[in-house]
Amino acid sequence: MRISSREFLYLLVIKGGINDKGSGGATIFGIAKALGISSASAYEEINHLVKKGLVEKRDSDIFITDEGIREMNSLIRAHRVIEILLVKAGIDPDKACELAKMFDYALPEEVVDKLYEYLGKPNKCPHGREIPGS
Repeated sequence: MRISSREFLYLLVIKGGINDKGSGGATIFGIAKALGISSASAYEEINHLVKKGLVEKRDSDIFITDEGIREMNSLIRAHRVIEILLVKAGIDPDKACELAKMFDYALPEEVVDKLYEYLGKPNKCPHGREIPGS
């Protein structure tokens, strides 16, 4: 399964902004506020993510699942591998990051794996961030 850029954004907010701080789970209100959207929109998307097994609800708290983390790491890996390829082709690192966002979620994992090998199995992107699974 490959997650969409919208799903990824929600997962980032839930994991990075809320769950990692040790303050318990995310809330619909907190997610909506972080994304600048209505609580109704956040509620709808969270239910979608629950159905896909990417997040789970416990009482009124929302937590990212192991599957959600795997999918996030897969997309992060794709993004960073594409960044490296674009930089090697002569594109500025910041521009490469913006361009990678346009199609990182659409690239099959097999292609990302082949690019990763082709690029010499790098462990960091041009911005010095670790590549998951490297």
